Amino acid sequence: MDNIEILGIKLHPVTHEEALLKLKEFSVKEGSYLVCTPNVEFVVKAQKDSEFYDILNNYSALNLVDGVGLLWASRFLAYKSPTKPVFHEIITTIQWILSLSLLPLILKYTEGPIPEKISGSDFILSVCRFAADNKLKVFLLGGAPTVAERTALHLQTDIFNLRIAGVHSGTPKETRQIIDVIKKSKADILLVAFGAPKQEKWLRQNLEKTGCKIGIGLGGSFDFIAGVRKRAPLWVRRAGFEWLYRLIQEPKRFYRQLALPKFALTVLVAKLTHRPIFKINHPEKRGAI
Repeated sequence: MDNIEILGIKLHPVTHEEALLKLKEFSVKEGSYLVCTPNVEFVVKAQKDSEFYDILNNYSALNLVDGVGLLWASRFLAYKSPTKPVFHEIITTIQWILSLSLLPLILKYTEGPIPEKISGSDFILSVCRFAADNKLKVFLLGGAPTVAERTALHLQTDIFNLRIAGVHSGTPKETRQIIDVIKKSKADILLVAFGAPKQEKWLRQNLEKTGCKIGIGLGGSFDFIAGVRKRAPLWVRRAGFEWLYRLIQEPKRFYRQLALPKFALTVLVAKLTHRPIFKINHPEKRGAI
């Protein structure tokens, strides 16, 4: 499968439908498969967390782009600019300013190396519909107390024939107990909401032990499904400002959101200094964990 690298992190430029086809492929193959949903925070954290970096690049079977920041970066980095130093710096800086200022229009009217953003909050619904259609059982792990249970109830109400193998609002500290519960449930797909990078690290260490074919880290998606938090209106999401809507809802996310300007500046400086931070790789075979 083709993959794109931004700041050294592999991303798979697939559509929503193509991602579901990969899940179907994983469900019938031998082994256990980790699916990650990287956004800007993932990329920034991975620069300083070698274990997380290794998981995203070497153990994840599928990295789905869940963040408008990565869509922007893939377009900006693909822009051509003059090779002469002075012109390169001026034109690149202008491109950077315009691409950020006109982001909603750019996302709507232009195409880039990454076809679309696959939000975890949307993907969880698609995964559960896929599971119902293919008679696969889903286990929900993580979230605040009762959130996983409420999420399961909403999903089963909305999706006909969805089989929830079990729920557990545990934490990574309860690993042995959690593994036993999941294994006994005979679940096929494990959805984990510990938050990044805890959920990815936990899945890397324990997915195969649970007996599940597919493990997906979905962060705060349970909260949206359960109704704990309200999701941004569709027009806000399409304009690329869901992050701002969430910040207004949860001011405590302010320090986490500092990753966004830091990422944008890092991308600009890297392009100005000709650092090799963006490339499209040839198809390669990605194996099981």
